[in-house]
Amino acid sequence: DPDLLEQWAPELHDGKLRVRVAKLVPAAVMGSGLGRSTVVRGDCDIQTFDDTMAQKYGLRDLRLGDFVAIVDADHSYGRIYRTGAISVGVVAHGQSFVAGHGPGVTSLFTSSRGMIEPILDEHANLATVLNLR
Repeated sequence: DPDLLEQWAPELHDGKLRVRVAKLVPAAVMGSGLGRSTVVRGDCDIQTFDDTMAQKYGLRDLRLGDFVAIVDADHSYGRIYRTGAISVGVVAHGQSFVAGHGPGVTSLFTSSRGMIEPILDEHANLATVLNLR
């Protein structure tokens, strides 16, 4: 959506795309949705069952609409673990108590070579960026 991009205002700086995100998420906690051959349908779930990881990265505070950067995740041709890659998405659904599932992230941007620079901003949420609240 052009309105979303204009309001969210990702910008190029020193050859990298700077984008505001509410949280950094390690690829190690990603679950359902990994390995699919496409990212144009579905999402990838953040597993929040490990209390240490959930606390370390603030994953219990995720909200619907939060923009997140998944570190070491390449979503170019499906969703895979790749050291140095960055993928950015939006939280599209909430928590689950089914193993391997959790808050779902719909992919928006990806770089297999880390050409995305996530900027932490607790207000990086669809509702805030689009002035819905």
